[in-house]
Amino acid sequence: MAVLITGGLGHVGSWVATHLARAGRKVIICDMAAAHFDRMGLDYLEEVRDNIVLESVDVLDTHTLFETFLRYQDELEGVIHGVSVIAGPTFKTRPFRHLSINAMGTLNVYETCRLLGIKRIVNMSSGAVYGDASGQLHETTPYKATDLYGATKISGELYGDQYSETYDMDIRQARLFFVYGPGKKPSHMHAVYQAMFGPLEGLKGVHAANGRDQITDWTHVEDTAQGIVRLFDTPAVPHRHYNISCGVAVSHQRIVELVSEQLGYDSDMQLGPGPFVVRGAPLDIQRARDDLGFTPRYANIREGLEDYRRWLLGQS
Repeated sequence: MAVLITGGLGHVGSWVATHLARAGRKVIICDMAAAHFDRMGLDYLEEVRDNIVLESVDVLDTHTLFETFLRYQDELEGVIHGVSVIAGPTFKTRPFRHLSINAMGTLNVYETCRLLGIKRIVNMSSGAVYGDASGQLHETTPYKATDLYGATKISGELYGDQYSETYDMDIRQARLFFVYGPGKKPSHMHAVYQAMFGPLEGLKGVHAANGRDQITDWTHVEDTAQGIVRLFDTPAVPHRHYNISCGVAVSHQRIVELVSEQLGYDSDMQLGPGPFVVRGAPLDIQRARDDLGFTPRYANIREGLEDYRRWLLGQS
């Protein structure tokens, strides 16, 4: 049997694929970057290359999407959907394109699975569905969109709930939050990420326009992937929505300080006032602990930063 992952070469998707492939499972990765895999530097995924099948697929191309899913239909346990344009300052620069990928791309995956009788789907949603709600954010916290990205994630969840009800499908929502760690070089990211994590790669003197006043639960990518795999593999779950994060909120400024402490010097990283994106925090992960047996390995961000640094040193 096999698991198909859309966006399987993205930061989170590639680690989900790695966890599954390390367990000896066949993983079919559908990603527009498939043709460039050998140049992406995903060393951890290259180690399990024999268990990986790569397919170049655009989730907005419904014909190719259907044909690809059909080709593997008989061996699929289910689908993990991870294609998404991430939140941040560039999301609103091309609203129609980005809304289409996040909302219609998700709907296309649901509909393709419905047509082919593929019942189980885990959708990579987001804690952005809570907007700027205060206090611990539980799965019962009402939806609140504070930006276009959050609106796309809410729509993906609502589509999934209705497809599950109407067509007897098993669509589960993994509400992820801010993710860091191996597979993502700070130098390839936005200024706020660079100011926090960049010194681990040797960056210095990054001054971001905002982000200093943000407090959120940054989650190591392997913990995120572990939670998604557990949500996919658990035979029967009593709920459709699960928060997957470290569950511990930390300020962006504190991350800058922790990185400096780890390195033993100040890299002159500065975050401007205000939040990077409007979000509440932290996510309450008790439901995932109880139902999925999910326990973040790197709940202490110091340990996560050490692991991230080791990976980045290996890339130089």
